[in-house]
Amino acid sequence: MPFVGLATTTVIPWLMRKKDGGSKNPYKTKKTSMANFKILYSGKDYVIHFKYSNMLNIAFITMMYGVGLPALFPIAAINYLNQYMVERLIVARYMKQPAALDDKLTQNCVNMLRFAPLLFLINGYWMLSNQ
Repeated sequence: MPFVGLATTTVIPWLMRKKDGGSKNPYKTKKTSMANFKILYSGKDYVIHFKYSNMLNIAFITMMYGVGLPALFPIAAINYLNQYMVERLIVARYMKQPAALDDKLTQNCVNMLRFAPLLFLINGYWMLSNQ
């Protein structure tokens, strides 16, 4: 999914800008107001809570079923690496400057992640001891 997000973040605005200005003159626009021009040529707002929920989902699924399916650990690591690279590119090149946020959302995420090892131990014990 990170690559789908990268494709939609890059291709759709590019097509909309091409439709607006055309290929003959890149400085000509069909927009009649400054607000519409800014909406088209500035990036989208960066929503971080969807990214946190995806990371929590991967962590908890991996911890829940990791003992029974050890292949989930490298798959989760590759997924985290892909997300990291794609999100850095998207934030640096295609999004507006993110709003100044406090660390409450991050602390919330870390507090929830504390339960992942507990889930790993409980479900792992059940998987290994079940006959």
